[in-house]
Amino acid sequence: MKTSRKYTRELYRQFKYLATWLPGTPLALGDIGLMRGREFTKIGNLSDDKFKVDFDIEYDKTPSSISHSSKGAVTLTAKLSGTVSPSYSTLTDLDAGFNVSFSKENAILFKANGTYNHSIKDQIKLGDTILDLYKNGKWDKDYVIITELVVADSSTILISSEKNGAIDIRANGNIGTSALDIADGSLELGATFSKGLSTELISKKGLTPLFKVSKIKTPFLSSPIFEVSKIRSYKMMEDNYSPIDNDINYFAEVTFDDVDDFEV
Repeated sequence: MKTSRKYTRELYRQFKYLATWLPGTPLALGDIGLMRGREFTKIGNLSDDKFKVDFDIEYDKTPSSISHSSKGAVTLTAKLSGTVSPSYSTLTDLDAGFNVSFSKENAILFKANGTYNHSIKDQIKLGDTILDLYKNGKWDKDYVIITELVVADSSTILISSEKNGAIDIRANGNIGTSALDIADGSLELGATFSKGLSTELISKKGLTPLFKVSKIKTPFLSSPIFEVSKIRSYKMMEDNYSPIDNDINYFAEVTFDDVDDFEV
């Protein structure tokens, strides 16, 4: 399976958030883009001169840490300075750090510290604005908007490109006696050896690894709103029916549970 598909699918299943691909790509609230499967391609921002849509941001003030590794495919071994190095590691007995090994292709280790989930305020108002732009021919219905964005103080993301991939990571900063954290930006982590990895982001600061998007939807004959859809089906028989009427379309979060191995 293509690496990007495996990564975005696996993280969506774990967190119900879309994963940024490539993982180090910077994103911002209000970014406009197109989706190919679960992959977002940025084409602009609401603040661009073409749109000039203002919005306020609700800032998350409570940091958290999130992590994920591919089930049964990732082994993470932490090593403190002065302890014996594993036989398969290039770290010396004096080194502190990590050895990570992968038993499958496209296996993932993901750890993000100090994460904040910021979002656009008043998305009802934003939706009304987008619907007006669409009705006036200034918006493409395929556009999606990043309405929630996870920002991390520091992140480590490793993806294997082959079975039996491995990496040794050494800590160069002040370690102390606390447990080692592979995403700790203060440890000055750096790879001393790696093989069979396609992605190596080690304790990178300021990544935007996860997000949610919203777009215009048309709930024609959608069972969760059956009564509304029934009324709308009669509306379609009217002479002045238009598919861009704001009472036909609505603005909502996009979910991707139905996007799987059938994606192009």
